[in-house]
Amino acid sequence: MIAEFKEQTASVLAQVSDATANFRQIDRPDTVLPLPVPVAASIALLANRARDFRSKLGYEIAFHESRVETETVDALTVVDRIARDFAGANVPAVRMTLLNFLNRYPEPPGDNQKRLWRYLTSALSLCNRLKDQAETHLKGAHSLEMAGKKSEAIREFQEIYRIYPNPATAEKIRQLEAQSR
Repeated sequence: MIAEFKEQTASVLAQVSDATANFRQIDRPDTVLPLPVPVAASIALLANRARDFRSKLGYEIAFHESRVETETVDALTVVDRIARDFAGANVPAVRMTLLNFLNRYPEPPGDNQKRLWRYLTSALSLCNRLKDQAETHLKGAHSLEMAGKKSEAIREFQEIYRIYPNPATAEKIRQLEAQSR
């Protein structure tokens, strides 16, 4: 059972590596595409298998016997989730997912996972950089809005959205546009 779980984990890790150009570092949100459906399905099946595995063996034993695989499965699940969130223009969700994951697992569990962890770390660095860039526009956008300069505020919020896409900013733009009519 343990050997089969380890083999499956290695197989899915290879699939995800292929789908992400060998875990190429992320430098722009628009370069991250959702994983191919068969790869995402493999991750979901593996995650279910990991839950089954842990419940049958017990969490303590499963973690002790297959810590590397357990952490790898969690990381692969994160790769799938952030790919969907990037594609869905929700960079804050990507950032929170990565912060939570990397706080829990700051280092790769083995040499075979180093590229995967660098990939995730590069995504978090990108999100943090974009958040900082967007925040430089936020005060101005709010000031323009408060001053009644709706069209200027809209342009500033559009710039924030271009830099750091997220549903809250998109909604703010829609509200301001509705008020400007």
